Amino acid sequence: MVYSPEMVALLQQLRSRIFAEFGTRIRLADPELLSAVGDMGKKSRDPFTRKTVVEIMKMAGIPFQIEPSSSAAPAVVRNTQSVEIMYRGTKILRDKVSDTIRTDNSAERHTRQMYRGQVVHK
Repeated sequence: MVYSPEMVALLQQLRSRIFAEFGTRIRLADPELLSAVGDMGKKSRDPFTRKTVVEIMKMAGIPFQIEPSSSAAPAVVRNTQSVEIMYRGTKILRDKVSDTIRTDNSAERHTRQMYRGQVVHK
């Protein structure tokens, strides 16, 4: 397939992002490039990558749409007063009004000592 200069510029922007997220190098000479980029765009958690993949597919004339996924959003709203987020492997609830943090007792059954994001076993 012959790519337009706009598509090439967008694919160049995606190269480093796709390699960082998936460990896959994309090549313009690959005949299955657009289908591979489309598959990676659906799996990606990066909003810029997802938006760029939709633009590339639109330029190529391929009908393509990415559904909003729950894995793309790091925070899940439980109620109007707090937001649940993951911080270094532990679920915490953050109050919207006061921005204070309190731990979720159901996820934290016993105390763990953490050092630089890793559990320290004693």
